[in-house]
Amino acid sequence: MTACNEDEDTYFDKVLKSALHHGRREKRMEMVYILGELRDPRALDALKTIMTEDDPYLVSEAVEAIGKIGGPEAMEQLQIMMHHPSFMVRGEVALAMGEMDHPKRDELLNQLLNDISPYVANCAYLILNYSNVGLKRKDTQKRRFCCAKRCDQKR
Repeated sequence: MTACNEDEDTYFDKVLKSALHHGRREKRMEMVYILGELRDPRALDALKTIMTEDDPYLVSEAVEAIGKIGGPEAMEQLQIMMHHPSFMVRGEVALAMGEMDHPKRDELLNQLLNDISPYVANCAYLILNYSNVGLKRKDTQKRRFCCAKRCDQKR
């Protein structure tokens, strides 16, 4: 192991610890975001733990991070989170699935089209329709705006 790898591992461990245990919610959310940006599968267990918490904002951030990490284990966790009581979390699940290449992705997104929340249904609709034109995770703010805007139009 090189010194550079040791530094990276130390940084990862500090971020992981802060994501799980920091006293301020905002700091935890920031660390969860960083875990997603690192795209390191070692973070999946910690993110699963965070997704069992009561704070829908923190859980949504963890769902987004899992979507960035990707893989079969991430898709399995997103499938579980499709039934979360918070519409924000379920909407983030749809957005996170939009980044993943998985055989069941479109089937699961079609299930979210029938969600009780117009926001969630619209997120799933946009992912299914915009995946053909290449709307990617980097366009998350645009996608969230589109989901919210489409909800406003339905009212």
